[in-house]
Amino acid sequence: MPAIKFRVFATIAGVLTGLGSFVLACQALTLALVNGLGPVWGLTAAAALLALVAVAAFWSVLRPSEEMEAETEDAKTAAADMISGLPAEALSALIRKHPLALSVAAVTLGYTVIREPGRALRQAQSILLGVL
Repeated sequence: MPAIKFRVFATIAGVLTGLGSFVLACQALTLALVNGLGPVWGLTAAAALLALVAVAAFWSVLRPSEEMEAETEDAKTAAADMISGLPAEALSALIRKHPLALSVAAVTLGYTVIREPGRALRQAQSILLGVL
């Protein structure tokens, strides 16, 4: 647990440090442009540059890459292979018999995978054996 807390703390500290650095850089850019171009044109130029950076960042993040599509296809085929191991009738009968138990099992499994991936397999097996 201490390793997870340290990672969370380090992540928060990194985000806050990056945000503070970005704010300071924007202030320095605005002051430099205001001193060189005057208050109206300096602020307009700073806003235009920041808008250009925002558009470039959004475009680079939202643009789908080929690696992401290949990774998504790999995940889909792995999930399809895993599901194909179970007969469809048995799976639908299990869902009809125990809908609430399977919903709770899915939520619990997701929580434990996020919290402690090492225990996830053992807990998933015990939950499924309890439902069956």
